[in-house]
Amino acid sequence: MSKLLTAVGLKKSFGDLNVIKGIDLSINEGEFIAITGPSGSGKSTLLHLLGGLEKPDSGSLHFRGKPYPSSSSDLDRFRNESLGFVFQFHHLMPEFTALENMCMPAWIAGMKDAEAKALSLAKDFGLADRLQHLPSELSGGEQQRVAVVRALMQSPDLLLADEPSGNLDQALSMSLFKLLDQARQRFGTSIIVVTHSKAWSDMADRCLRMEDGQWVKEITAS
Repeated sequence: MSKLLTAVGLKKSFGDLNVIKGIDLSINEGEFIAITGPSGSGKSTLLHLLGGLEKPDSGSLHFRGKPYPSSSSDLDRFRNESLGFVFQFHHLMPEFTALENMCMPAWIAGMKDAEAKALSLAKDFGLADRLQHLPSELSGGEQQRVAVVRALMQSPDLLLADEPSGNLDQALSMSLFKLLDQARQRFGTSIIVVTHSKAWSDMADRCLRMEDGQWVKEITAS
């Protein structure tokens, strides 16, 4: 199995607060990884480092054997082309329809078949009859699925999700996990999820537990 992302010796501080204390991580193509741990353990900060949203104070990040871009413009291009992001709060634009929210980043990137791709994904995610609705007219679960479709529009190599089921009940949470897993199989996308859900961590290929900015445990699916 090919390595997709490799992190070595990542450290990150904010002022006097050491948040990430020397993290090593290797992710294979097509792998589904759950990161768990108590609040304040550094999970979200690590996700931001892996996604190029924050720069580590020290350590290295490689994607398919190449170091992360150093310039802002190249890093923006790398994120747009290779990464997808889903957050606990979906950050949909309230004045645009579900379909427009799905397509917006792809349109900005110049993707010509964005609407056709969105329609196909919307059908897979049970949103085909909700495309012309504004976010305020959608349920919380529907809004999160719109955000996931938006993140998958350009078939990212890696999807990074920070507590994507945090505001969903158990049934909707499990439904979202299954949809993400199906998308992984369809597109070959690797997925890293920060989650407090035991069900999600149990079903992932690997579960990595983090405490005080460091790994303390790894569980591999049998």
